[in-house]
Amino acid sequence: MNFNHIYYGVFVGSTLLGVTGLVQWWNSEGLTKSLALTVGVAGTTSALVCAGLGIAYGEKHASLEKQTADKISDIERSKSREATDLKVAIDNLKSSIKVLETQDGKYAEQIASLKAQLNEKSEQFLRIVAEKDLKISELQGIVNDRDKRVEEFLEDSRTYTRNFFSLRYAQLASIEKDLKKLEDSPAIQQRLKDLRELKDEMYEATEEIKNLDIKDFKTVLDFIFEFDNKFLGMKVKWRNSLLKSSQLENKELKQSLDNSIPKPVAIERFAEGIEEVDARITQKYENLLLNNNSIHAQLLDLLEQRNLVINDLTNEVENLLHENKELQKPLLAIGTSDYALAANRIANYYHQNYGYKLDVISWQENETGYSILFATRRNPGLTESELLPHNTLEQLAAFTNALQGTLPKFTFNYQHSTVTLEVTLRKPVSKEITVEDIFRECGILRAELFGQTIRKYHIEKTGKPTLRVMSATGGGKGIAVKNLLNYYLQNLDGYEIWLSDPQHGSEEDYWDCEKAAINPNQASTLFNKFAQLLRSRDAKTSSDPNIPVLAIFDEFDKKHDLDDKKTASEIWTTIRHHSMRLVLIGQSGEVGKNRWTWDEMNNCCLLFISNAIDTFIKHADKDLGMNSETLEKFTKNYNKAFKWIAKANVDISPENQYRLAALYCNGQALLLE
Repeated sequence: MNFNHIYYGVFVGSTLLGVTGLVQWWNSEGLTKSLALTVGVAGTTSALVCAGLGIAYGEKHASLEKQTADKISDIERSKSREATDLKVAIDNLKSSIKVLETQDGKYAEQIASLKAQLNEKSEQFLRIVAEKDLKISELQGIVNDRDKRVEEFLEDSRTYTRNFFSLRYAQLASIEKDLKKLEDSPAIQQRLKDLRELKDEMYEATEEIKNLDIKDFKTVLDFIFEFDNKFLGMKVKWRNSLLKSSQLENKELKQSLDNSIPKPVAIERFAEGIEEVDARITQKYENLLLNNNSIHAQLLDLLEQRNLVINDLTNEVENLLHENKELQKPLLAIGTSDYALAANRIANYYHQNYGYKLDVISWQENETGYSILFATRRNPGLTESELLPHNTLEQLAAFTNALQGTLPKFTFNYQHSTVTLEVTLRKPVSKEITVEDIFRECGILRAELFGQTIRKYHIEKTGKPTLRVMSATGGGKGIAVKNLLNYYLQNLDGYEIWLSDPQHGSEEDYWDCEKAAINPNQASTLFNKFAQLLRSRDAKTSSDPNIPVLAIFDEFDKKHDLDDKKTASEIWTTIRHHSMRLVLIGQSGEVGKNRWTWDEMNNCCLLFISNAIDTFIKHADKDLGMNSETLEKFTKNYNKAFKWIAKANVDISPENQYRLAALYCNGQALLLE
């Protein structure tokens, strides 16, 4: 087969394809018409290409030998690099589209965007491959046999066919975009699906023709006619679909026409309906006219009632506004007394000048003036500095007519949200201080509690088992211990009481009970018996280990020797373990002479009578370890009471005079009558 036969065969085939496409375009409508036009243009283009090639190849070989094999190698590398990059991008796009299409239409917009990118990449790929292959084919013609026009024509046919498919691919993409703009329907979706399938096939064909082994031009024509048949098949499919749709619409229109009413009949029925409606409206209107007067009267009644309600509400609002205005003011006292008027002046002063709401609760008169109680809950947290700015105190003094030289004083109670204003109108009336007043102020325990208090610190477990009673000569220690013994005799059940009185029968013998010792020798013997009882009980050899014993030794400092005093210091704490108690009566000035120290006195419960209290105060902090603040308070109370008692005793007989005692135990000091 020579070159001319192939050339004219291709030219005639392309011309027929173009004519067929144009005829289909003339006899079609809508999208089918666009596809037919595409086919016609393609055939015509192919025919023109054949004509152009016939002219071009006649003049071409004169310059083919000027190309070199090196340039072919450069173009091959460039084409391979660019085509590989585009192929990777196209494969990635196709994979993404397939994944998204499996998601039931959730990513329609993303799929459309990816397909648009795929079209662009495909066109770019085809364009680059076509350009590079064309250059390569031109250069290869230099190296190969010169008269290879048939092979060159076939390779050019391959190139132009790929370019033709690329252009058709772009046209199909344009048609797809137009379809997407139409109203969504199953038919449109089916057409979009057909277009996508054809586009995919065209893309695969573009890749396939690149490596297709073309032996003659029939191979190219078969490839082209295969897609021409697909175009025609799509056209027929779409035309049948439109025909079916048209038939369905005709059927529906015919059915609608059968069910319709002729126009004259419809107009006549419409007129009859209008007349009937007009008659009903007329009847309703007449009924409304008949009821108009009644409705009008009801409306007038309603309007009148509304006006009455509005008036009532207006009056209520005015009352509420007035009440609210009054509530913004402080609550005032009722009455015309001087105290009520003063309280109101103060409340109004703070409200008008500072915005504070001090509600007057009450006032109360006292011996020096009066007090006013205000509630501050509407101004919680008020402080004295907030209530007394600038010269407020002087202003309050003027409001309350306070005594000249005095100023009112606020006292706050934040727990109950109140503040009390104390006003002095007159100086307090001096009154005579009674014994109850002085004893209460100085914290002195009265005589009826004397025995009970000492028992707590002497007999009970919380105290100390030895009571050391001290006073100066004639200080009254005998009377004090007699009263204590009388209390013990009446209130200590089960105790054996041993009383030692070495001065038995003297003028100052106040004891009214049986005595166990009545002279110094008996007194010493009795004391040693007491000590021996302790030792036997301690050794668990006593015949009566459980009988409580209270031993009282009068004149212990003067009538007992140093051995007894040494023994006393050895046993006066140990006896507590064997239900034994000891009372040692002496003088405060004899402590050192007895070879005792004041520090040792802390082992005893100490009772200082009358003037001996001064000795106690002298040794309290330094020797007895009493707290200085406690001692200062005790001394202050004692001095105050002592001055009053000294003055009161002037007119009282000695046996009835007031006497004080100081009881010290475990760091605590008490004043007793």
